[in-house]
Amino acid sequence: MVCNSFGICGGCSLKQDGYSAQIKLKQGKVKALLEPFYNGEIEVTPSPNTEYFRNKIELSFCRQVVWSEPYGKKKKVVRDKTKPLEFENTFGFRLKGRWDRCVNIEDCLLYEPNLSAYAKALRLWAEEKKLSFYDQRTHEGLLRNLILRRGVNTGEGMAVLITAAPFEHAEDFAKLTETFYPSYHILTAVNDGVSDGAGIKDIRIVKGKGFIREKILESGREIIFEISPQSFFQTNTKAANLIYEKVASKMAELKPAVMYDFYGGAGSFSLCCAPYVGKSLCVESVPSAVNDGVRNAKINKIENVNFFCATTEDFLAKNKIGSHNSVIVLDPPRSGVHPAACAKILNSGAPQIFYVSCNPVTLAENLKTLSAKYKVTHVECFDFFPHSEHIETLAELELK
Repeated sequence: MVCNSFGICGGCSLKQDGYSAQIKLKQGKVKALLEPFYNGEIEVTPSPNTEYFRNKIELSFCRQVVWSEPYGKKKKVVRDKTKPLEFENTFGFRLKGRWDRCVNIEDCLLYEPNLSAYAKALRLWAEEKKLSFYDQRTHEGLLRNLILRRGVNTGEGMAVLITAAPFEHAEDFAKLTETFYPSYHILTAVNDGVSDGAGIKDIRIVKGKGFIREKILESGREIIFEISPQSFFQTNTKAANLIYEKVASKMAELKPAVMYDFYGGAGSFSLCCAPYVGKSLCVESVPSAVNDGVRNAKINKIENVNFFCATTEDFLAKNKIGSHNSVIVLDPPRSGVHPAACAKILNSGAPQIFYVSCNPVTLAENLKTLSAKYKVTHVECFDFFPHSEHIETLAELELK
């Protein structure tokens, strides 16, 4: 099924292709990028679900100029400048290639079946209440974003309405949300910055709790994660579970004395691998993620993970990696491993590196450096993002 907004909405880019064709396309791109470093076969583990697979989405409220025709990324919009501008309110995903426009959600297959009906009801409710939608160009308006999160393995959920100023209709918002998601925790928050990425503050719990719980299953163990509105957690729970199990199985074979978990977030890899390592040093630069990791270690009664709030490059500038019986796990953002950190890792002498990449382009860039002393022994991919061009890659490296 292809939704009516495909090609306009930025939520999907490959939905017109069958899923097997998507996998082959992604596999080919990774193979071409990594060919200078690895010439073996690259298997792709498909996503366990190709519809309703996301555990988190963020939708935007937009006040925008009415365009007479659908907008394609490479098309130029021409309007009659003799007529005054007309405006419309939209609520949904960003338009493909635009930062200032949205498309109303219709028939979306990313989050869960109720999403389209809920989004439409929320948009109409806001208009009836005469609540202003945010204009990204003028930075005016009240309603900005909505975050929806769910625990795929626990059934818990959360809705967070983000406004540009304190919100006076929180109880009404909660009542509407409950008609579609009766068990969800409901919160409001404020973002009064210019950018949507400025962060939120003044979080208010309207109903329930300020977090949801999710669990990862690893070799019969259940690892519980408390997830707050801003916590990082892989958006495809079931696919992420597969890569956590894979890395944990490698640690069970190697049994390293020390595991260095760089760009560790809330410690997902550290907590999953804890039974198989002497200790894990989880390094993460975002304080809220570090706090989540410390809390989740306590929940799961895991005592051999130490968390450090620092950038990987700063940590490595002050701390030497032990080369004996150690393993490095890298899970950087799309920008890849910082060059200074990459240089330190290259000279660390650690016998094995497991590089988890959400961007094969920057993985290839980092391998240009690391291949001076490390050889790539295995590469495989996990499809976390059906219908998009993104894919997760796991590269295993050994010291030459």
